[in-house]
Amino acid sequence: MILKKLTANHPDIPALKKLYEEAFPENERPLSIDNILAFMDQMPCDLLGVYPDETPDEFSAFFFGIRGESGVYGVYFATRPDLRSTGIGGKAFKAILEYYDDVPFWFSYESPFEESDNAEQRERRRKFYLKNGFHETGWFTKMNGTEFIIASSKKEFDKEAFEKFMASMLAGLSNNQPLPELYRRD
Repeated sequence: MILKKLTANHPDIPALKKLYEEAFPENERPLSIDNILAFMDQMPCDLLGVYPDETPDEFSAFFFGIRGESGVYGVYFATRPDLRSTGIGGKAFKAILEYYDDVPFWFSYESPFEESDNAEQRERRRKFYLKNGFHETGWFTKMNGTEFIIASSKKEFDKEAFEKFMASMLAGLSNNQPLPELYRRD
């Protein structure tokens, strides 16, 4: 898999915008792709397009992550709908994990443990991340009224490092949002 850093003038941005809107429910899209592209000038982050080795010009998936001193937080990852269940998502995610191999890499995904209209989709996402190198930390958070599981690429989860990272990330966004509370389920 080939990872390419994307910028506002990249020709695949329209396809990325379409995928972003299709792949994520509205409550998980507080930012537009244009906002994300603007953040790239304000803080250390990566918007990566994913392309198969055999067809290096075929936009297949994207990843958006924010880098910090203590790790990387994966905000979005999506594969084109016509390529889902073909194995390309797992290959793409493996390439992304290798890209960030030297630091802890955190991701959060919708909890399948709370009642929702998309429970099956949530469980598929959860299984995808667990199958592709992530470990559930036992910690949860709520964002925009939705519960998320915090997962890590490292088996050992450093909660303090994660909270420090989140605090610095939110400070970098300059929107005065409080740090989302981490909690364990009973």
